[in-house]
Amino acid sequence: MDKLLRRVWAEIDLDTLDSNIAEIKKAAGGKPVMAVVKADAYGHSADIIAKELWKQGIKSYAVSNVLEAIDLRKTVPDAQIVIFGYCDEEWQPEIAEGDFEQTAASLEHAKMLSDYASAHGTKIKVHIKVNTGMNRVGIDTVEELHEILSLDGLEVKGVYTHFAVADSSDPSDIAYTNEQQKKLNTVAAEAKEKGIPVYSRNSGGILYHPEFGGDMVRSGIITYGCMPNTALAVPLDIKPVMRLRAAVCQLKTVPAGTAVSYGRTYVTEKETVLAVIPAGYADGYSRGLSNKGAVYINGQRAPIAGRVCMDQMMADVTGLDVRVGDIAELYSDTIDEIKADNIADMLGTIGYELLCLVSKRVPRVSVRNGKITEVINYI
Repeated sequence: MDKLLRRVWAEIDLDTLDSNIAEIKKAAGGKPVMAVVKADAYGHSADIIAKELWKQGIKSYAVSNVLEAIDLRKTVPDAQIVIFGYCDEEWQPEIAEGDFEQTAASLEHAKMLSDYASAHGTKIKVHIKVNTGMNRVGIDTVEELHEILSLDGLEVKGVYTHFAVADSSDPSDIAYTNEQQKKLNTVAAEAKEKGIPVYSRNSGGILYHPEFGGDMVRSGIITYGCMPNTALAVPLDIKPVMRLRAAVCQLKTVPAGTAVSYGRTYVTEKETVLAVIPAGYADGYSRGLSNKGAVYINGQRAPIAGRVCMDQMMADVTGLDVRVGDIAELYSDTIDEIKADNIADMLGTIGYELLCLVSKRVPRVSVRNGKITEVINYI
């Protein structure tokens, strides 16, 4: 194994990714799938993910900003790359030159993009965002859409919205989502008549609102095998793509009454064997798991003892069969307790956040059939 992996690394299982995308394609009902790979593919490595999805026939990708788009273009040169986030005026040359498709976040934003394109004898491709209930960005009226469609400097490639509660089974949330879809249909009617793709289904929409149809779907967190809402069963056979692992670097036997880690928040009640694991919150493993999380080593549960440090943590392995160099599972694809979604529930957050927090000093390692195919070291 690469020597840099002996500390902590994130394994990206390509076989699982392929299986997930096959499930998502079936749920899309033959409509094109746009893979959301913003935030370095939710911490999985946009390079690894996009290369594999391209092989699986995915031609459209979504990112957050221009810098992400420029980087992704190196990986999938011929892909449709849609930028969801706002673009300042200074980035307009890169958008035009990179053939990126920029979200028009408002009428004013659309005019700014069009003015630049017209002044430079080109057109900028845009997707018009419709605000139907998220109340972040987007236009609100039929009149705004009509005016954007008439701007000379733009080539409109799509009209879309984003759901606020598509992943909820609460009747009021379902009603709210239905109203969002109705508003999109109303505002986007002219675009639909012109043959411009109109779409709305994010991960929650793909899973729970197939009736909305649309000309494409946007696959976000479910691409990576996590749930948009852990309280609601997922009607697809998807599994986590990432495993976060580290190697035990030291074993230490200490007597009863020994304080462990910062703050002396953990004191041994008996002679205890501690495994030192070289991963911590600077790697993205939450300090909130101090004294209440667990890792698994050789299939054995080892509770975290004391506070998670910046670069290390300790686990109680008393009575377990553990040796230096054994692999500790921090996030698992198979052990329910330490799946990212379930750890997130324990911490009062969402799996998205935990995955995105895996830091750049953690190598991403693609694996197929259990064998390493690529290692990406960011630093």
